[in-house]
Amino acid sequence: MSLKHDDEQLLLELDTEADDDRDIDSALSEGRRRFEKAVARERRPVARVGVIDSPVGRLFIAEGPRGILAIRFMDGDGIEPLDAMRGKFDLIEDQAAVERIGEEIRRFIAGDREALKHDIDLSLVESDFRRRALTKLRKVPLGSVVTYQGLARALGAPDAQRAVGTAMGTNPVPIYVPCHRVIKSDLSIGNYGGGVERKLKLLRAEGFSVGKDLRVPERAVMGHQVTHIYCRPQCPAARRADTGRMYIFADSEKARGAGLRACKICRPA
Repeated sequence: MSLKHDDEQLLLELDTEADDDRDIDSALSEGRRRFEKAVARERRPVARVGVIDSPVGRLFIAEGPRGILAIRFMDGDGIEPLDAMRGKFDLIEDQAAVERIGEEIRRFIAGDREALKHDIDLSLVESDFRRRALTKLRKVPLGSVVTYQGLARALGAPDAQRAVGTAMGTNPVPIYVPCHRVIKSDLSIGNYGGGVERKLKLLRAEGFSVGKDLRVPERAVMGHQVTHIYCRPQCPAARRADTGRMYIFADSEKARGAGLRACKICRPA
């Protein structure tokens, strides 16, 4: 009887030791998982940076894991994007990566309107309003423009024209986020962070030519985002429409290309 009891006691002790080993393994595994998670939080994403030549001058470009972070005209004014990125990203020079973006820009300005394929990342934009303004701007169709007032109304803030202007002036990803498509309410082209000549060049690349007076051409038409009807600017229907829902197309052909149909009142050509 004593021998049997001793055997049972030994088995019980062995099971207890096995349980202890499993507890230790589990604790080590949990500790390793927490450590790796903490290290991952501290590890910053990489931004690949470089400078390229383009038809609109030399450009500084930065690309992060989620898309293009910054494009800056090297001879322009504005906040140095490197300062904003250093706090969030580890920067490495990668000329091959930025050249791929540069090639898209060159093809776009040469007339390939489908060339801009890269995603963008607006994480350098600190203000929620500015981020919303830039996101809304990306919906303005190729070959059209919108006024500062119209963009403000589209954001539900009709009195925020100045804030919209600031969002355009601090846009970290010009060309891909097309702040060149925003004009003044009097239908003149207005300013541009990279200079008016660059703005005109980008608009022309999209099929929106501007006369010597730097105003929207007389053949321009107003296109409504909801009804998908385009009118002459003098049309009573266009005058009654909410400017926050209107785009300005260079001509009727561009409006039709965007899927709009002609107004039956003013019958634009």
